[in-house]
Amino acid sequence: EVLVATLDLEDVRSYRAEISSRNLAASKVNPYPRVKVNFALSCPDDVAVPTCMPIQWRHHSPEEEISLGPACWLWDYLRRSKQAGFLLPLSGGIDSSATACVVYSMCHQVCLAVKNGNADVLADARRIVNDETYIPEDPREFCKRVFTTCYMASENSSQDTCNRAKLLAEQIGSYHINLNIDAAVKAVVGIFSVVTGRTPRFSVYGGSSRESLALQNVQARIRMVLAYLFAQLTLWTRGMPGGLLVLGSANVDESLRGYLTKYDCSSADINPIGGISKTDLKNFIQYCIENFQLTALRSIMSAPPTAELEPLVDGQVAQTDEADMGMTYAELSVYGKLRKIAKTGPYSMFCKLINMWKEICTPREVASKVKHFFRMYSVNRHKMTTLTPSYHAENYSPDDNRFDLRPFLYNTSWSWQFRCIDKQVDAL
Repeated sequence: EVLVATLDLEDVRSYRAEISSRNLAASKVNPYPRVKVNFALSCPDDVAVPTCMPIQWRHHSPEEEISLGPACWLWDYLRRSKQAGFLLPLSGGIDSSATACVVYSMCHQVCLAVKNGNADVLADARRIVNDETYIPEDPREFCKRVFTTCYMASENSSQDTCNRAKLLAEQIGSYHINLNIDAAVKAVVGIFSVVTGRTPRFSVYGGSSRESLALQNVQARIRMVLAYLFAQLTLWTRGMPGGLLVLGSANVDESLRGYLTKYDCSSADINPIGGISKTDLKNFIQYCIENFQLTALRSIMSAPPTAELEPLVDGQVAQTDEADMGMTYAELSVYGKLRKIAKTGPYSMFCKLINMWKEICTPREVASKVKHFFRMYSVNRHKMTTLTPSYHAENYSPDDNRFDLRPFLYNTSWSWQFRCIDKQVDAL
């Protein structure tokens, strides 16, 4: 590809002449010798040739970048993979809803490209939907053909999240499936009980923390198995050819903290939001409400994030992500940027945060928060090695093999670093 522009070299000389420091330095060196030749690179009447005007570059907002970049990435992956669409486990939370919105944005971009006469996109769309006469004109209708969403309920799921997932699926036009995983969970736990003679219980029913965690992980991992089963056979049940790519919805903050089950729904074929923090995803959700008129997202935005893996209390969700993690998503976002971008360890992060949070936390509280984060970060670091390939959106991405080459096996006691923090706290 060759780009051609008409420039006036006198403009360049005039610009250089305005830089006094350059002129001073240039006056102390010998000038380059000039050789006059009997030809010109420009035409004889170059005075009449207009120069190219500077391009007025339009910078996208972060929300627009999330809407457009991952959407193009998904389309490129879909057309190259020769698959027939995507399947997304849609929980009714912010993360999976943001992934659904990215797919919906992809459908918008495909319809817009076809409308503008892009023959390559039209050919790809026809091949993907297996219809040589098809023309994608309506994003919702196209979404119905290439996007399947699946709400996988359990006895610990609330009706609220089910309704939110269903309403969002209706508004974006996806083919929506509602299923219950309780039978599969009981079968797996039943096998364990038959072999060992012991039946694990949730903490609220008198079980230990490891019993409760194991029961939560069984639910999460069964959802991953079912996601791949439905991705392979859903189109078969509809009399359509091909299979579906499974989409993941683990964000940067959960990956950094390790607040996810290894080989659950975070394990997928690709993850369009894996390089984006929860804070940025919330802003993106607000952008989708305003630009795509997806009103179902309002209730999703206002609901507290929850995994819904523990029993309900009086029919209401008792488990929240931030309570489980021991830190807020806003705090996690700060930790992630300081750890990756500022390259801070425990002590360096503590030194920065005692000034950043001096209005809201005492030095001892900051020390406690930093220690808790680094303990959880190091304990769960092994999960980073199996992360689903994701769209690299920001320089705070914690993705191991591609964008963060730090080791994944740490000394989780951080004894030397934590002693330095304690010494500094006592001195303040």
